[in-house]
Amino acid sequence: MRNEILSLIPSALTIFFIIYGIFGFISEIFTTIFPIGIFLTGLLVLLIYIFRVPAPTTEQVEAIVGKDLFDEPEDGYILKTVAHRGAGLDAPENTLEAFQMCKTGGCDFIEFDVSLTHDAQPVVFHDSTLERMVDSNLVISNTNWEILKDIDLSVKHPYRDRIGATFIPTLDQTITSLLNSGQKMFIDIKDNNTKMVPIILELFVQFPELYSKAIVTSFFPNIIYLIRRKDPKIVCSLAYRPSGFANEYYKYPEGKGPQRSNILWKHYCLLLLDLLHSWALPRITYYMLGLSVILIHKDCLSGEAVLNWRNKGVRPIVWTVNTPTEKQYVTRVLKLTYLTDTLTGENTIHNS
Repeated sequence: MRNEILSLIPSALTIFFIIYGIFGFISEIFTTIFPIGIFLTGLLVLLIYIFRVPAPTTEQVEAIVGKDLFDEPEDGYILKTVAHRGAGLDAPENTLEAFQMCKTGGCDFIEFDVSLTHDAQPVVFHDSTLERMVDSNLVISNTNWEILKDIDLSVKHPYRDRIGATFIPTLDQTITSLLNSGQKMFIDIKDNNTKMVPIILELFVQFPELYSKAIVTSFFPNIIYLIRRKDPKIVCSLAYRPSGFANEYYKYPEGKGPQRSNILWKHYCLLLLDLLHSWALPRITYYMLGLSVILIHKDCLSGEAVLNWRNKGVRPIVWTVNTPTEKQYVTRVLKLTYLTDTLTGENTIHNS
Protein backbone atom coordinates (compact mmCIF):
# COMPACT_ATOMS: atom_id res chain seq x y z
CA MET A 1 0.00 0.00 0.00
CA ARG A 2 2.82 2.41 0.91
CA ASN A 3 4.59 1.88 -2.44
CA GLU A 4 1.32 2.32 -4.34
CA ILE A 5 0.70 5.67 -2.64
CA LEU A 6 4.29 6.84 -3.20
CA SER A 7 4.07 5.93 -6.90
CA LEU A 8 1.10 8.31 -7.25
CA ILE A 9 3.04 11.35 -6.00
CA PRO A 10 4.82 12.28 -9.29
CA SER A 11 1.57 12.06 -11.29
CA ALA A 12 -0.36 14.01 -8.66
CA LEU A 13 2.28 16.76 -8.61
CA THR A 14 2.21 16.97 -12.40
CA ILE A 15 -1.57 17.37 -12.46
CA PHE A 16 -1.43 19.94 -9.67
CA PHE A 17 1.17 22.13 -11.38
CA ILE A 18 -0.61 21.94 -14.73
CA ILE A 19 -3.95 22.98 -13.25
CA TYR A 20 -2.36 25.62 -11.04
CA GLY A 21 -0.33 26.99 -13.93
CA ILE A 22 -3.28 27.19 -16.32
CA PHE A 23 -5.48 28.85 -13.72
CA GLY A 24 -2.77 31.37 -12.80
CA PHE A 25 -2.02 32.14 -16.45
CA ILE A 26 -5.67 32.78 -17.36
CA SER A 27 -6.33 34.83 -14.23
CA GLU A 28 -3.36 37.08 -15.01
CA ILE A 29 -4.70 37.87 -18.45
CA PHE A 30 -7.98 39.19 -17.07
CA THR A 31 -6.87 40.67 -13.75
CA THR A 32 -3.52 42.39 -14.38
CA ILE A 33 -2.36 45.16 -16.68
CA PHE A 34 1.01 43.46 -17.31
CA PRO A 35 0.64 39.62 -17.33
CA ILE A 36 3.95 38.39 -15.95
CA GLY A 37 3.25 34.86 -17.20
CA ILE A 38 3.10 35.99 -20.82
CA PHE A 39 6.29 38.00 -20.35
CA LEU A 40 8.17 35.06 -18.85
CA THR A 41 6.91 32.76 -21.61
CA GLY A 42 8.14 35.16 -24.26
CA LEU A 43 11.47 35.52 -22.45
CA LEU A 44 11.89 31.74 -22.29
CA VAL A 45 11.21 31.40 -26.02
CA LEU A 46 13.74 34.15 -26.76
CA LEU A 47 16.43 32.53 -24.57
CA ILE A 48 15.89 29.13 -26.18
CA TYR A 49 16.24 30.70 -29.62
CA ILE A 50 19.39 32.64 -28.68
CA PHE A 51 21.21 29.75 -27.01
CA ARG A 52 20.15 26.95 -29.36
CA VAL A 53 22.72 25.24 -31.59
CA PRO A 54 21.50 24.95 -35.21
CA ALA A 55 21.25 21.39 -36.49
CA PRO A 56 23.55 20.20 -39.28
CA THR A 57 22.14 20.16 -42.81
CA THR A 58 20.28 17.15 -44.17
CA GLU A 59 23.17 16.55 -46.54
CA GLN A 60 25.63 16.32 -43.62
CA VAL A 61 23.43 13.83 -41.81
CA GLU A 62 22.75 11.69 -44.88
CA ALA A 63 26.49 11.53 -45.58
CA ILE A 64 26.73 9.50 -42.36
CA VAL A 65 23.47 7.57 -41.97
CA GLY A 66 22.22 7.65 -45.55
CA LYS A 67 18.69 8.15 -46.81
CA ASP A 68 15.74 7.52 -44.49
CA LEU A 69 14.24 4.05 -45.00
CA PHE A 70 10.78 5.59 -44.61
CA ASP A 71 11.22 7.47 -47.90
CA GLU A 72 11.95 4.13 -49.65
CA PRO A 73 14.82 5.56 -51.71
CA GLU A 74 15.57 3.72 -54.93
CA ASP A 75 19.25 4.63 -54.93
CA GLY A 76 21.96 6.07 -52.68
CA TYR A 77 23.40 4.93 -49.37
CA ILE A 78 20.92 3.35 -46.95
CA LEU A 79 21.80 2.38 -43.37
CA LYS A 80 19.82 -0.57 -42.00
CA THR A 81 21.98 -2.13 -39.29
CA VAL A 82 24.38 -0.76 -36.67
CA ALA A 83 26.53 -3.22 -34.69
CA HIS A 84 25.86 -2.34 -31.04
CA ARG A 85 29.22 -2.43 -29.19
CA GLY A 86 30.54 -4.23 -32.27
CA ALA A 87 27.85 -6.96 -32.05
CA GLY A 88 28.84 -8.07 -28.56
CA LEU A 89 27.04 -11.42 -28.75
CA ASP A 90 29.24 -12.48 -31.68
CA ALA A 91 32.57 -11.35 -30.16
CA PRO A 92 33.74 -9.62 -26.96
CA GLU A 93 32.04 -6.24 -27.05
CA ASN A 94 33.85 -2.96 -27.74
CA THR A 95 37.03 -4.66 -28.96
CA LEU A 96 38.99 -4.24 -32.19
CA GLU A 97 38.42 -7.93 -32.92
CA ALA A 98 34.65 -7.45 -32.70
CA PHE A 99 34.77 -4.45 -35.03
CA GLN A 100 36.82 -6.40 -37.57
CA MET A 101 34.40 -9.33 -37.41
CA CYS A 102 31.60 -6.86 -38.21
CA LYS A 103 33.53 -5.67 -41.25
CA THR A 104 34.05 -9.26 -42.40
CA GLY A 105 30.33 -9.92 -41.86
CA GLY A 106 29.35 -6.96 -44.03
CA CYS A 107 28.47 -4.42 -41.32
CA ASP A 108 30.12 -1.04 -41.88
CA PHE A 109 28.54 0.89 -39.00
CA ILE A 110 29.70 0.41 -35.41
CA GLU A 111 28.43 1.78 -32.09
CA PHE A 112 30.97 1.84 -29.28
CA ASP A 113 31.25 3.33 -25.78
CA VAL A 114 33.85 5.71 -24.39
CA SER A 115 34.89 6.08 -20.74
CA LEU A 116 37.79 7.76 -18.96
CA THR A 117 40.38 5.92 -16.87
CA HIS A 118 41.83 7.33 -13.65
CA ASP A 119 44.73 8.86 -15.59
CA ALA A 120 42.31 10.46 -18.11
CA GLN A 121 42.90 8.00 -20.94
CA PRO A 122 39.75 7.67 -23.10
CA VAL A 123 39.08 3.96 -23.58
CA VAL A 124 36.40 2.00 -25.37
CA PHE A 125 34.44 0.25 -22.63
CA HIS A 126 30.81 0.25 -21.53
CA ASP A 127 30.46 -0.64 -17.85
CA SER A 128 31.79 1.27 -14.86
CA THR A 129 33.55 -1.91 -13.66
CA LEU A 130 35.09 -5.03 -15.23
CA GLU A 131 32.84 -7.35 -13.23
CA ARG A 132 30.42 -8.40 -15.98
CA MET A 133 33.12 -9.27 -18.50
CA VAL A 134 36.03 -10.64 -16.46
CA ASP A 135 34.81 -11.03 -12.84
CA SER A 136 37.04 -8.20 -11.61
CA ASN A 137 36.00 -5.46 -9.20
CA LEU A 138 38.27 -2.88 -10.85
CA VAL A 139 36.49 0.42 -11.52
CA ILE A 140 37.44 2.01 -14.84
CA SER A 141 37.44 5.56 -13.51
CA ASN A 142 39.64 4.55 -10.55
CA THR A 143 42.18 2.49 -12.51
CA ASN A 144 45.11 3.60 -14.64
CA TRP A 145 45.42 2.60 -18.28
CA GLU A 146 48.64 0.67 -17.67
CA ILE A 147 46.70 -1.80 -15.54
CA LEU A 148 43.63 -2.05 -17.77
CA LYS A 149 45.41 -2.53 -21.09
CA ASP A 150 46.62 -6.07 -20.32
CA ILE A 151 43.28 -7.52 -19.13
CA ASP A 152 41.85 -10.17 -21.46
CA LEU A 153 38.17 -9.42 -22.13
CA SER A 154 37.46 -12.74 -23.84
CA VAL A 155 37.62 -14.97 -20.75
CA LYS A 156 33.83 -15.26 -20.30
CA HIS A 157 32.73 -14.98 -23.94
CA PRO A 158 31.20 -18.17 -25.42
CA TYR A 159 33.33 -17.86 -28.58
CA ARG A 160 36.62 -17.30 -26.78
CA ASP A 161 38.35 -20.34 -28.30
CA ARG A 162 37.52 -19.15 -31.79
CA ILE A 163 38.40 -15.47 -31.23
CA GLY A 164 41.38 -15.60 -28.90
CA ALA A 165 42.49 -12.96 -26.41
CA THR A 166 40.99 -9.46 -26.74
CA PHE A 167 41.81 -6.27 -24.87
CA ILE A 168 40.37 -2.83 -24.09
CA PRO A 169 41.32 -0.45 -26.91
CA THR A 170 41.95 3.25 -26.54
CA LEU A 171 39.72 5.74 -28.33
CA ASP A 172 42.51 6.65 -30.76
CA GLN A 173 43.17 3.00 -31.58
CA THR A 174 39.49 2.43 -32.26
CA ILE A 175 39.04 5.49 -34.47
CA THR A 176 42.16 4.65 -36.47
CA SER A 177 41.06 1.04 -36.96
CA LEU A 178 37.51 1.91 -38.02
CA LEU A 179 38.58 4.65 -40.43
CA ASN A 180 41.21 2.37 -41.99
CA SER A 181 38.57 -0.31 -42.56
CA GLY A 182 36.06 2.15 -44.01
CA GLN A 183 33.56 1.81 -41.16
CA LYS A 184 31.35 4.58 -39.79
CA MET A 185 30.45 4.94 -36.14
CA PHE A 186 28.37 6.11 -33.18
CA ILE A 187 30.71 7.40 -30.45
CA ASP A 188 28.73 6.91 -27.21
CA ILE A 189 29.90 8.97 -24.22
CA LYS A 190 28.95 6.88 -21.19
CA ASP A 191 29.53 9.25 -18.27
CA ASN A 192 28.33 12.73 -17.44
CA ASN A 193 31.92 13.93 -17.35
CA THR A 194 32.71 17.28 -18.97
CA LYS A 195 36.34 16.19 -19.38
CA MET A 196 35.11 14.24 -22.39
CA VAL A 197 34.11 17.43 -24.22
CA PRO A 198 37.62 18.67 -25.14
CA ILE A 199 38.66 15.09 -25.93
CA ILE A 200 35.86 14.74 -28.50
CA LEU A 201 36.54 18.18 -29.96
CA GLU A 202 40.25 17.39 -30.36
CA LEU A 203 39.35 14.03 -31.90
CA PHE A 204 37.54 15.77 -34.77
CA VAL A 205 40.52 18.07 -35.26
CA GLN A 206 42.87 15.09 -35.39
CA PHE A 207 40.57 13.06 -37.67
CA PRO A 208 38.55 15.54 -39.79
CA GLU A 209 36.99 12.69 -41.80
CA LEU A 210 34.85 12.01 -38.71
CA TYR A 211 32.59 14.90 -39.73
CA SER A 212 31.19 12.65 -42.45
CA LYS A 213 31.70 9.28 -40.72
CA ALA A 214 30.76 9.68 -37.05
CA ILE A 215 27.86 10.65 -34.82
CA VAL A 216 28.53 11.57 -31.19
CA THR A 217 25.85 10.38 -28.80
CA SER A 218 25.12 10.29 -25.06
CA PHE A 219 22.33 9.99 -22.51
CA PHE A 220 23.33 13.39 -21.14
CA PRO A 221 22.00 16.49 -22.96
CA ASN A 222 24.53 18.81 -21.30
CA ILE A 223 27.46 16.87 -22.79
CA ILE A 224 25.99 17.03 -26.30
CA TYR A 225 25.21 20.74 -25.90
CA LEU A 226 28.76 21.59 -24.81
CA ILE A 227 30.21 19.68 -27.76
CA ARG A 228 27.92 21.18 -30.39
CA ARG A 229 28.16 24.66 -28.88
CA LYS A 230 31.91 24.56 -29.55
CA ASP A 231 31.64 22.79 -32.92
CA PRO A 232 28.17 22.84 -34.57
CA LYS A 233 29.49 20.83 -37.51
CA ILE A 234 29.59 17.69 -35.37
CA VAL A 235 26.48 15.55 -35.96
CA CYS A 236 25.03 14.38 -32.64
CA SER A 237 22.26 12.23 -31.25
CA LEU A 238 20.74 11.61 -27.83
CA ALA A 239 19.90 8.19 -26.41
CA TYR A 240 16.61 7.86 -24.56
CA ARG A 241 14.84 5.29 -22.42
CA PRO A 242 12.23 5.64 -19.65
CA SER A 243 13.61 6.23 -16.12
CA GLY A 244 17.09 6.84 -17.46
CA PHE A 245 18.15 8.82 -14.40
CA ALA A 246 16.21 7.14 -11.58
CA ASN A 247 16.60 3.44 -12.45
CA GLU A 248 19.43 1.18 -13.60
CA TYR A 249 17.57 -0.13 -16.64
CA TYR A 250 14.19 -0.41 -18.31
CA LYS A 251 13.07 -3.70 -19.83
CA TYR A 252 9.73 -4.92 -21.13
CA PRO A 253 7.82 -6.66 -19.60
CA GLU A 254 9.78 -6.32 -16.35
CA GLY A 255 9.58 -2.53 -16.31
CA LYS A 256 12.00 -0.41 -14.29
CA GLY A 257 15.17 -1.89 -12.89
CA PRO A 258 16.70 -1.21 -9.44
CA GLN A 259 16.78 2.37 -8.17
CA ARG A 260 20.08 4.19 -8.67
CA SER A 261 19.71 5.69 -5.18
CA ASN A 262 18.19 4.11 -2.09
CA ILE A 263 17.94 7.50 -0.39
CA LEU A 264 14.29 8.49 -0.70
CA TRP A 265 14.70 12.21 -1.41
CA LYS A 266 17.44 11.57 -3.99
CA HIS A 267 15.30 8.97 -5.73
CA TYR A 268 12.38 11.38 -6.02
CA CYS A 269 14.66 14.12 -7.30
CA LEU A 270 15.79 11.70 -10.00
CA LEU A 271 12.17 10.80 -10.74
CA LEU A 272 11.40 14.49 -11.19
CA LEU A 273 14.43 14.83 -13.46
CA ASP A 274 13.16 11.91 -15.57
CA LEU A 275 9.74 13.53 -15.76
CA LEU A 276 11.17 16.87 -16.89
CA HIS A 277 13.55 15.22 -19.36
CA SER A 278 10.81 13.10 -20.96
CA TRP A 279 8.61 16.17 -21.33
CA ALA A 280 11.30 18.54 -22.59
CA LEU A 281 13.15 16.21 -24.97
CA PRO A 282 10.59 16.26 -27.84
CA ARG A 283 9.58 19.88 -27.15
CA ILE A 284 12.67 21.91 -26.25
CA THR A 285 15.80 19.81 -25.76
CA TYR A 286 16.09 18.47 -29.30
CA TYR A 287 15.83 22.02 -30.66
CA MET A 288 18.37 23.44 -28.20
CA LEU A 289 20.89 20.71 -29.03
CA GLY A 290 20.31 20.69 -32.77
CA LEU A 291 19.85 16.91 -32.72
CA SER A 292 20.00 14.97 -35.97
CA VAL A 293 19.26 11.50 -34.56
CA ILE A 294 17.39 10.12 -31.56
CA LEU A 295 18.29 6.64 -30.28
CA ILE A 296 15.11 5.14 -28.85
CA HIS A 297 14.95 2.10 -26.57
CA LYS A 298 12.95 -0.62 -28.34
CA ASP A 299 10.74 -1.28 -25.31
CA CYS A 300 9.33 2.25 -25.30
CA LEU A 301 8.93 2.49 -29.07
CA SER A 302 5.62 3.52 -30.59
CA GLY A 303 4.47 4.42 -34.08
CA GLU A 304 3.30 7.80 -32.81
CA ALA A 305 6.73 8.61 -31.34
CA VAL A 306 8.45 7.63 -34.59
CA LEU A 307 6.10 9.86 -36.59
CA ASN A 308 6.57 12.81 -34.22
CA TRP A 309 10.37 12.62 -34.45
CA ARG A 310 10.32 12.35 -38.23
CA ASN A 311 8.06 15.40 -38.41
CA LYS A 312 10.67 17.31 -36.38
CA GLY A 313 13.39 16.37 -38.86
CA VAL A 314 15.11 14.05 -36.37
CA ARG A 315 16.01 10.54 -37.51
CA PRO A 316 14.78 7.85 -35.05
CA ILE A 317 17.00 4.77 -34.65
CA VAL A 318 16.08 1.86 -32.36
CA TRP A 319 18.24 -0.01 -29.81
CA THR A 320 18.88 -2.86 -29.07
CA VAL A 321 17.03 -5.17 -31.48
CA ASN A 322 18.26 -8.78 -31.40
CA THR A 323 15.52 -11.25 -32.34
CA PRO A 324 14.54 -11.92 -35.97
CA THR A 325 10.89 -11.02 -35.32
CA GLU A 326 11.79 -7.66 -33.79
CA LYS A 327 14.22 -6.91 -36.60
CA GLN A 328 11.62 -7.64 -39.25
CA TYR A 329 9.03 -5.42 -37.55
CA VAL A 330 11.43 -2.52 -37.07
CA THR A 331 12.92 -2.56 -40.56
CA ARG A 332 9.90 -3.60 -42.64
CA VAL A 333 6.95 -2.04 -40.83
CA LEU A 334 8.43 1.02 -39.07
CA LYS A 335 11.14 1.51 -41.74
CA LEU A 336 13.80 2.22 -39.11
CA THR A 337 17.50 1.55 -38.71
CA TYR A 338 18.33 -0.50 -35.63
CA LEU A 339 21.26 -1.30 -33.34
CA THR A 340 21.84 -5.00 -32.73
CA ASP A 341 24.12 -7.21 -30.62
CA THR A 342 24.27 -9.95 -33.26
CA LEU A 343 24.65 -9.98 -37.03
CA THR A 344 23.35 -13.55 -37.31
CA GLY A 345 20.67 -13.73 -40.01
CA GLU A 346 21.03 -10.13 -41.18
CA ASN A 347 20.91 -11.05 -44.86
CA THR A 348 17.67 -12.95 -44.27
CA ILE A 349 16.10 -9.97 -42.50
CA HIS A 350 16.86 -7.46 -45.23
CA ASN A 351 16.76 -9.53 -48.40
CA SER A 352 13.80 -11.89 -48.02
